[in-house]
Amino acid sequence: MSKYKESKIIWLTGMSGAGKSFYSKYLYEKYKSLSKKIQILDGDTIRDKYDTPLGYSKEDIFKNNMFIADICDKNYKNYDVTIVSVISPYESIRNKIKGKFKNNIYFIFVKADIESLKARDTKKLYFKADNNEIKDLIGYSNSSKYEKPINPDLILNTSECSKPDDNYNILDSFFKLTNE
Repeated sequence: MSKYKESKIIWLTGMSGAGKSFYSKYLYEKYKSLSKKIQILDGDTIRDKYDTPLGYSKEDIFKNNMFIADICDKNYKNYDVTIVSVISPYESIRNKIKGKFKNNIYFIFVKADIESLKARDTKKLYFKADNNEIKDLIGYSNSSKYEKPINPDLILNTSECSKPDDNYNILDSFFKLTNE
């Protein structure tokens, strides 16, 4: 019997500014309404906890993603649901994480085109990348690619929404399916 039988992980992946944190907060409220014990793990917050700052090389990204997966693994018995929002740009990393948690993890691809990301750009990352202040913005800089997920459990296309809550109906259906 899998130790993950009662616990599930919802892993939101997508480029910076796509809406991962926004939708993770929405899911948090949905699970909270069912009196579930929930943990949210944000990739930027976890990255900031390292004693030695991580860069954005493939190795450092892998290390950060696997560290988050290890936190999920260590805390499985303390939470009903863990919601992760992290870029997770490589299919090999996502596959390794999927292999670790089998049927207890759901990947949501929060998709957005570059024009939408640049228009939102609340952190000014795309502006900085365009002005050569950032050299390794994942999915935007030539040195750091984002590999679109091959077979995610759900795709939320935030470029096609006039407002963020247009995807709520899709998330609500996903929520119902994963809680039957």
